Amino acid sequence: MQNYNKGIALMIFTTFIFAMQDTLTKVLGTNLPVLQFLGIRYLVFFAFAFWWTTRKRPLQAVMKVNNLPIQLLRGVLLGVESLLFAWVLKYIGVGQMHSIFACFPLIVTALSPLVLGEKVGGLRWLAISVGFIGTLIVISPGSLSFTAYSWLAVLCAVLFAVYSLLTRYVASTDSADSSLFYTGLMAAAVNAPFLPWVWQPISWQAGGQLAVLCLLGILSHYSMIQALKHTPAVILQPFNYFVLPWVLLFGFLVFGELVTASQLLGVGLVVGSGLFIVYYQRRLPV
Repeated sequence: MQNYNKGIALMIFTTFIFAMQDTLTKVLGTNLPVLQFLGIRYLVFFAFAFWWTTRKRPLQAVMKVNNLPIQLLRGVLLGVESLLFAWVLKYIGVGQMHSIFACFPLIVTALSPLVLGEKVGGLRWLAISVGFIGTLIVISPGSLSFTAYSWLAVLCAVLFAVYSLLTRYVASTDSADSSLFYTGLMAAAVNAPFLPWVWQPISWQAGGQLAVLCLLGILSHYSMIQALKHTPAVILQPFNYFVLPWVLLFGFLVFGELVTASQLLGVGLVVGSGLFIVYYQRRLPV
C-alpha cells in the first residue's frame, strides 16, 4: 500500500492557507472595493499560471485544448464565484460563510448525473438530503440571525460545484496545465477589466495585506498541485473539510465570531453526509 501521508499533510496545509486567504479577503473588503483587490489578485494569479504552465511546454501547446468553450466557461464561473464570495463576506461571518459553502460537494454529487452522466443511487441521494437539511439548519431561515446573504452563500456553493464538475469533465481530454492556464486567464478577464473604474488609493497597510493575499492565492494552488502529485484526489477529498475548523478559529480570533450549537449541528450533518459519500464512492468498483 502506498504512503499518502505527504499528500494528506499538504492538503491540510492547503486548507489552512485557504482559511487565511478568506479571512484576509474579509478584512480587505472593509477597506477596498472587492473588484479592485480581486482584479489585482487574479492578474497576479494569471501571471503565476502562465509561468507554471509554460515552463516545459510552449504557450501554443498549453492553449490547445479539446473543450475550449467549457474551459472558458470554467474560468468565468470561478471568477464570478470568487467575486460573489468576497462580496458576501462583507456582510456575514467567515465561519458562517464556510459552514454554508461546505455543502458544495453534495451539490457536485447531486448534479453529476446531469453533467457527467454518473449514477448517484439511493444511499447517496439520502446523504445529499441529510446534508441539505444541515445546510438549512446553518442558514436558519426565519431566525433572528438569518439574512438573505446566506442564500447568496448557497449560490456561491452552486457556482463552485458547477465549476468543479466542468473541471472533471475536461480532465479526461485536456491537460491539468491547460486547465490551470484558462482558469487564471478567464478569472482575470472577469475581474481585472473593472480596475480603472473602481480604483481607490491603497494605503501601505492595505497594500501589504493585498500582497499577502496574492501570495497566499499562489501558495494554496501550488500546495494543492503538490498534494495531488502524491495522493489521489478521491483520498484527499475528505480533508477539504479541515478548512472549517480553521475558519471558525480565525473568525473568532479576528472578528469575534461565535458559532451556535444549532450551527455546529448543521455543519456536522453537512460534513458527515459529505464524508459518507466519499466513503461510499471509494467502495465502488472502478
